[in-house]
Amino acid sequence: MGAISHSVHLEEGHNGVVERIRLLLARFSEDEATVRRLAAAEASFDALCHEYREVIEVLDRFEAEVKRLRRHRAWLEEELLTRIEGYQPQ
Repeated sequence: MGAISHSVHLEEGHNGVVERIRLLLARFSEDEATVRRLAAAEASFDALCHEYREVIEVLDRFEAEVKRLRRHRAWLEEELLTRIEGYQPQ
């Protein structure tokens, strides 16, 4: 039972590292071997990878929100212009 538990833990650890460096590998694919080696060997590099991933995820959320707000601004401008030009809703 101990060997199975240890094997599962190693697999989860490997998946965690892969997930932390996935976005970094997408950005620096030509350096994949070095990125993987550094992430496995250096805790500080792994921590930087984790922080990079978090920043990218936050930026993605902000970019999605900016797109939504721009669409809403365009709708508001259209509504305002319609009213400025004299249309009165019933």
